[in-house]
Amino acid sequence: MPYVLGIHLGATATTAAVVRREGSRWAAAVPVPLGPGAPGVPTVLCRVQDGSFVAGEDARRQELGYPAWTVRGFTRRVGDDLPMLVGNDFVSAQRLIAVLVEWVADAVAHRQGHPPEHIAIAHSASWGPHRSLLVHQELARLGIGEVTMVPEPVAVALDYASKQTVEERSALVVGSVGGSGFDATVLRRRAPAFEVVGPPLETDHPGGQDLDDAVFDLVREELAGELAGIDPADPRGRALLAQVRQECVRAKEALSHQPGHLLRLELPGGRTEFALSRSRFEKLVRPHLERVPELLLQAVQSASLAADDLDAVVLAGGTARVPLLRRLVAERLERTPEVDVVPEMAAASGAARAAVQVLSTDRDQAAAGETSVLVRIEGSDEQDAGPERELPAAPRPPVEVAPLPIEPPDEERARRIKIIKLVVAALLIALGVVLTIINPGDPLGGVFGALRS
Repeated sequence: MPYVLGIHLGATATTAAVVRREGSRWAAAVPVPLGPGAPGVPTVLCRVQDGSFVAGEDARRQELGYPAWTVRGFTRRVGDDLPMLVGNDFVSAQRLIAVLVEWVADAVAHRQGHPPEHIAIAHSASWGPHRSLLVHQELARLGIGEVTMVPEPVAVALDYASKQTVEERSALVVGSVGGSGFDATVLRRRAPAFEVVGPPLETDHPGGQDLDDAVFDLVREELAGELAGIDPADPRGRALLAQVRQECVRAKEALSHQPGHLLRLELPGGRTEFALSRSRFEKLVRPHLERVPELLLQAVQSASLAADDLDAVVLAGGTARVPLLRRLVAERLERTPEVDVVPEMAAASGAARAAVQVLSTDRDQAAAGETSVLVRIEGSDEQDAGPERELPAAPRPPVEVAPLPIEPPDEERARRIKIIKLVVAALLIALGVVLTIINPGDPLGGVFGALRS
């Protein structure tokens, strides 16, 4: 069955969703599990001996034994002049992103039985045309050409609009609490999509990892004796600490819909259990979550709007499940936030909806191009003359549009020229001072006389 693929490249997790075509209609977006027991996989790559990369759970397992060959955080390094060191080689961030997209597309194609008709990628709101172009170029080198880039908040809004009625020109703010940061963007409905209003706000805190750290710090404090014998420099010790942290992540996720959770930890002294209630968890993470409504208001004010001008507040990301976060936003913005049943999949599902729009637009344009036109044919004599005849339009020749390369401003070159000018001016001034000291009456004559002697 034909389908399109939506991919969300998060800073810490990558997710995917598909929309299948059923006859002339498109079905709803469906998440595609990329890992065992989880909708997404960590945004991490590990280079192996043959020079290729592995992703997902395989990469995370390799990271414990070969951390130098593992790379994270590359979604925020796209366009940097300095590439990232992976093992003994330097690799650009956009190249790493292309490799991860190829891995996801291959994994989904294996499940579906054939490749997608189109791919849409939801990326950070801070990317501009230059970064998107760099990723497009790397994808093209891997043979992936049918790709549409969509800012993450637009993708989240598209997913929301596919489930709720959003009137034309309605304003909404999208807040995404990712694993390593938070971003807020104000959008306005411009069917069939959305337009960004005002500058997107992006910050490293709060993020899901802040909540994980809070739980992990509590466990280390309560179980200091049991954890004291673990050596982080030893591979086995790193593996044990990684398991403890993963259990803290599961506790955070469970406390989003349960009043309490029992952490089961495998430590050198044996299995240890630690109970954590939701009330204690909320006390730990409240200082982090209290920043979210304030940052949402900052984004709204940057768009020259007020909270009363909003038609909806949409939260995305796994942390949006936390009940305390929804209460804090509702109290501060006086509006109950909209949270999807699976908020960590909203961007991927919205990206898949964007891919549907691209294909639908292409088909509409193709259908318009096949519309017949009336052409009057006049003969040289009366016998050849006839009425207006309906002829099919001539096929248009294929047009290949090359993307316009967008080069960032060469600020470094301008800075160097300025420094050179200042150095030359300083040297000239210093030379004048020296000449004056040597011969106050005739500086140049004194210098030439000293040279002759």
